[in-house]
Amino acid sequence: MTTKVPTALPESTVSDVRAMLTKDILLFNTINYVYIVDAQKKFLGVLSIKDLYRADPVSPVLNVSKTTSLISVRPESHQERAAYLAIKHNIKAVPVVGKEHLFLGSITSDTILSILHKETHEDILRRAGIRHPQALTANILETPLLTSFRHRVPWLFLGLLGGLLAAKIVGSFEGVLREHVILAAFIPLMVYMSDAVGTQTEAWVIRDLAIGHITSFRKYLLRHFLVTMAIACSFGISLFLLSLALYQDMRISMVLGLALIAAITTSVITGLIVPYIFSRLKLDPADPSGPLGTILQDILSIVAYFVIATLLL
Repeated sequence: MTTKVPTALPESTVSDVRAMLTKDILLFNTINYVYIVDAQKKFLGVLSIKDLYRADPVSPVLNVSKTTSLISVRPESHQERAAYLAIKHNIKAVPVVGKEHLFLGSITSDTILSILHKETHEDILRRAGIRHPQALTANILETPLLTSFRHRVPWLFLGLLGGLLAAKIVGSFEGVLREHVILAAFIPLMVYMSDAVGTQTEAWVIRDLAIGHITSFRKYLLRHFLVTMAIACSFGISLFLLSLALYQDMRISMVLGLALIAAITTSVITGLIVPYIFSRLKLDPADPSGPLGTILQDILSIVAYFVIATLLL
């Protein structure tokens, strides 16, 4: 933030503020808004330059300022939230307000654009499991080979262990696979569909955590669960009908339809609960949620698939 922004006392007139701007224009880093503060620096309102020069010169500046539903951030707020508020409310600068509503400064439009560029860059890299600070600014041609290797291997090794566990689980259902070989052909479908829905949910959750949309976790969880169940039932019924038409086997079709419903439903755990837990632990949910969520979702999908197959066949 910058402290070099125009401020005015509530009893100042519009004419007084215009004169102050003309006199001290070179002292300010931005003049998009004049912030109204009292003698104790308490934030009372904001006045755009456009409205300042439209107002009656003799009017008290507080009377022509916006004093309700004021947009601001606290000093400890994440910079991403400041940028989000600026875009959402179409304002050129965001005031920073501390304890007891004291005005501290403002985040300018140039800074907001810089924040958006940096945060977008970081989010893209973190989705790939790259979290080292140097990796957020250096490109692949400038980063040493060993450094790039070290940044990416831990999450991939975790995936390798998860894949071995998934293979072990599949092997434990060798009996049902031997009797119904067709089930093996649908393992990729179960895994893909549940991963796809989980990834969609995860993207929503990480975004909503960043911008503060999750005010009640129970309501948020219920809404996502209902949406996920609707998706699961739609695709489960579709797979049941399609497989019945192709294979004319009611039991196999029932297994496929119910297993897909169960697999997609479990994506609520990996797509929503996992990133929320990391957020509550004060860890960046964008960093581990993708790799860890994918591993857990693959295992849950396979377990649900073969448990249902074992029970119905």
